[in-house]
Amino acid sequence: MEHPLQPPLDYQDLFDNAPLGYLLLDASGSIERINQTGAALFAQDAEGMTGRPFADWVVDADQQYFDRYLRRLRESDRMEKLYVRVHSRHGEDLTVWLRGVASGDHPARLSLIDVSEEHSSARQQRYLQSQLTHLARRNMAGEFAASLAHELNQPLGTVVLSCDAALRFLSEGRADRDECSEALSQAREAALYASGVIGQLREFLKDGERDAQAARRTVPLEQVVDTVLALIDANARDNDVALTLDIADTLPPVHVNVIQIGQVLVNLTHNSIEAMAGLDEARLSIRARTDRQGHILVSVEDTGPGVSTDILDRLFNPFQTNKAGGMGMGLAISQNIIEAHGGELWAERPPSGARFCFTLPASARGDHEH
Repeated sequence: MEHPLQPPLDYQDLFDNAPLGYLLLDASGSIERINQTGAALFAQDAEGMTGRPFADWVVDADQQYFDRYLRRLRESDRMEKLYVRVHSRHGEDLTVWLRGVASGDHPARLSLIDVSEEHSSARQQRYLQSQLTHLARRNMAGEFAASLAHELNQPLGTVVLSCDAALRFLSEGRADRDECSEALSQAREAALYASGVIGQLREFLKDGERDAQAARRTVPLEQVVDTVLALIDANARDNDVALTLDIADTLPPVHVNVIQIGQVLVNLTHNSIEAMAGLDEARLSIRARTDRQGHILVSVEDTGPGVSTDILDRLFNPFQTNKAGGMGMGLAISQNIIEAHGGELWAERPPSGARFCFTLPASARGDHEH
């Protein structure tokens, strides 16, 4: 029994003035009824929209999605949802969220919510994100351009030194076949290494970290070190630097990008050779062991002047250098490479000279690639 003070509910009034847009569609997709809130989204009058296909307001690009949506409504008894763009009489396109279900005699009962502002904000956010990503890649491209100049200077210097040595043997009449062959082989190795550096940088800038990961192989660390020794040997001999190699026999293999780890070793050894230029007693040692955590620990130690304490904390910052004419990029990029491999790179101050160390995670021998 109705309460005597409560007026009877006017369902038509509730339908017309509901805060959400509502409409009923017939079997052909035409509008049987639409409330004032729904019609206002299109800047239309409810009566003027009644009897017309709702698809008349759907933008052409979204017609196929709306047609499939109607088919789903007819074939399902579940709530079906769709974001669709529609035309407004004011000449602007809106994005509305349709939530509909087939019920009773009506193939479709729909509610409409205008989500244009939310979609616009989302599009703006995606655009800003893409711009930030593009800017980051441009900055990285600049960083790697500096790296390219730095890294190529070393193998190309080896090419020049090796070719000069071969020419000197020939001009002095000491055309020893073995000596000339060794010098030219070193030049070839350095040129191939430079080509590999360029290829790695090109791949990184083209497709990013995914290709850098794909280029990793499981190899013995000695293989990487041997490649580096072939590149720095001529430079070390010309500067009277004695090279010592101490690699533990029981080291597990490493899963690395060989070119990138080679870049790190070439950079560290080249810096040491430069630091010891002109010294009467110049020694450079490369050691590799496993540490307490089972990681491979590599150290490059020299007998040069060492690293001053005032620069030690900033040594790996970009553009930080104590070398005349240096760009200050080698150590920063070397640190990025090691950290990307899951390791660490740091500098130490032994009693004399300088020591640079880095770690690499060991790879299980069962993972060794063919």
